Amino acid sequence: MRLDWNESPLGPPPAAVARLRAHAADLHLYPRGLLEEVTADVARDSGVETAAVLLVNGVDEAIDLVLGLVPECRYVTPGFDAYAERARVLGRTARPIPLDAGWQPAGLPEPGGAVFLAQPHNPTGGMFPAAWVRQVLEAAEVLVLDTTYADFAARPYRMEAHPRLLTFRSFSKSHGLAGLRVGALTGSPWLIGRLRERTRFHSVDSAALHALAGALADPGHRARLRAHVLAERPRYAAELGRHPAIGEVRDTEANFVLARPREGLVAGEVAKRLAEHDVWVRDCGPLGLPGWLRVTVGTVDDLARLAGALTLVQDC
Repeated sequence: MRLDWNESPLGPPPAAVARLRAHAADLHLYPRGLLEEVTADVARDSGVETAAVLLVNGVDEAIDLVLGLVPECRYVTPGFDAYAERARVLGRTARPIPLDAGWQPAGLPEPGGAVFLAQPHNPTGGMFPAAWVRQVLEAAEVLVLDTTYADFAARPYRMEAHPRLLTFRSFSKSHGLAGLRVGALTGSPWLIGRLRERTRFHSVDSAALHALAGALADPGHRARLRAHVLAERPRYAAELGRHPAIGEVRDTEANFVLARPREGLVAGEVAKRLAEHDVWVRDCGPLGLPGWLRVTVGTVDDLARLAGALTLVQDC
């Protein structure tokens, strides 16, 4: 039972699966015209013009493309590790923006460079103040707003268009397509055009494009997934909060909750023991939140099984 990587508990959109099957015999062909078709689909779904959208092979390609424009970047820590890791691989300077004890930014980053912000944030699942984000945008050369978890926020966060703003939209979480690396950057046509010049040949392949087209044609699945998470997330928080193995729980604006094992239990050891029972949760130590576990919101049955496994390992 995988509750460690924030995957969809409802599976992929049936329309995405149907479209993949319908075009399986075309996999020997390059996706001529398909990229343009699906880019237009994403633009309509996002409410922007087609020239303002660039499809990418997941957030990693988005990060790489942006880092090709600047010599350095800023990233929130604790936070998603790919921002700093990709900067290191590409030889860019990466400077942290630390969070305080309340998991909010301790100050403003120095001006310049690219700034990567996830809103809601991963792994804390919280939201940064809109006024602070606007200040960061004014000071940055480019602000990349990662909205991977935005569909699961009680009030999804949106920013008005700005010449230096790029928004990354993931289809892994909110559309149940984690197995296909596909996302989208939106921004000013001028800025998107600079990034488009740097993309690899068909970095988003035919399978991902067909699946995304099917997913966008099935908005009901996305709505059901969001409704499921919003209904089950407080249930997960409440159930874990009552469990004798857990000392503290924090609800989030994402598709996961955070749980701190009770005093005397080590989060990493609890995660290992749960895995021995084939129940997987994420130890947040490597993400900069030592002592916390990140638990994906799954099904009702998943929660019952997790609670049972916690009872088995609470004396570890």
